[in-house]
Amino acid sequence: MATEELVFPYWDDISGTIRGYRVFTACRTIRGKAFRLEDHLDRLYASAASIFMTPPIPKDGLRNLVNEVIARNRELDSQIELLLNIILSGGLAGATMKKASVGAHVYIAAQPLVPPLPESYETGVALSTFAHQRMYADVKLLNYVGAIIAHQTVVPLKDAFDVMFVCPEDRQTILEGSTFTVFFVDEAGDILTPPLDGRILDSISRKVVLELIEKAGRPRVRQVSVRVEQIPSFREAFLASTTRNVLPVTRVDDLVLGDGAPGPVTREVMRLFESYLDSY
Repeated sequence: MATEELVFPYWDDISGTIRGYRVFTACRTIRGKAFRLEDHLDRLYASAASIFMTPPIPKDGLRNLVNEVIARNRELDSQIELLLNIILSGGLAGATMKKASVGAHVYIAAQPLVPPLPESYETGVALSTFAHQRMYADVKLLNYVGAIIAHQTVVPLKDAFDVMFVCPEDRQTILEGSTFTVFFVDEAGDILTPPLDGRILDSISRKVVLELIEKAGRPRVRQVSVRVEQIPSFREAFLASTTRNVLPVTRVDDLVLGDGAPGPVTREVMRLFESYLDSY
């Protein structure tokens, strides 16, 4: 059915609709091919296992289903690029919190991929900081209440593009963005990014960026804890996500990074990422 006609079964999936027992992954297409689909499926099934959810079909079956959704959409428009939200939902016994004998539901919602405006890549964007850590941060849950609150408060206050979460305990340790991973470039030209220590999501785009830099042999990347108080010393910053690829960040709150324009390291990483997409 058309995505705008998609409905969630209420009673049959009450642990998803009422309890919020859902995990998902957001995957884009490149020339009609799902980008890094295996990575997305691996993370989705790992997320389900982390919260004791039983997927309704094996990974091979879901892979075939995703490819069928893409093929049907390409039949309608052979040029369209898609953003696919692949959701596993529910699987508990009725309104209880006990395991059911059946697996979760699976939903795939497809929509046209809408990237940021081209000028954002030329001028960079601003981020606002917000003290928040996602629940089960290394699991891709369908819960974005922290980001939603940030977008009603600090994002408009700082005239920002999006939000970057910092640890609520110390209000200094930088975690991740609402839907993206963050990277910073120090005075030596090294890239710093928060480590996979259980407090951030293992982003597919993060993985691609790290792979491309390692293959290119430049620049050096350090997966280390990064603090807000370090931001004035950084020359550049950028974010990476499924819908945005690599996007320069030129301001955090009221702090302008470098000369306020995308720097050479960021542009090199952007080039590496775009070249990879062109050859995918």
